[in-house]
Amino acid sequence: MAALNFFEKKGINTAIGLDEAGINDDRDMLQELKLVLRAHRVPGMVEADVPTMSQVLRMATVGGAKTTPYGETIGSLEVGKGADMVLIDWDKVAYPYLDELTPTLDAVVQRAKNDAVTMTMCDGEVIYQDGKFTKVDKTVALKALHDDLSKALADDEVERRKLSVALLPYARKFYENYIDTSKHQPFYRPSSMV
Repeated sequence: MAALNFFEKKGINTAIGLDEAGINDDRDMLQELKLVLRAHRVPGMVEADVPTMSQVLRMATVGGAKTTPYGETIGSLEVGKGADMVLIDWDKVAYPYLDELTPTLDAVVQRAKNDAVTMTMCDGEVIYQDGKFTKVDKTVALKALHDDLSKALADDEVERRKLSVALLPYARKFYENYIDTSKHQPFYRPSSMV
């Protein structure tokens, strides 16, 4: 995993985002926050060298915004910026019990799941509310997708599939020794300190 706090100390923007489906094909950004909080820790480092709750939230908001051309107009709730926000059902986070001393951000990052989101707003426009998308009929869209993908493959699609199967052994051979495990000190090679 990446040593995020080392990157941050060097002034490198760290960000969290969902390009497509995320780790479990579930499009659950809240789960991704938990993953970053728990996984991006450097072996043998002290607590100060691992991301905090507020760092993880910043990576998902301001940090994520900086990776786009809209970095100056999104990422935080400020006058003049796009109103992008979610509302979370507190009962789904706190029930059946949450110690009153638990900071709100800690509770949200550690316990909230996508089913706790009751509303999503993008640039001031509500696009999801009370379990339904406001701009798309999910049932109709999924049916259309199912119907389209259930059709037989076209000739060019069949050829591409055959080509990918034929090329796979060569790609595997090319990457066979890509990572030298003897240099895992303390990270995998692309972010190794050696």
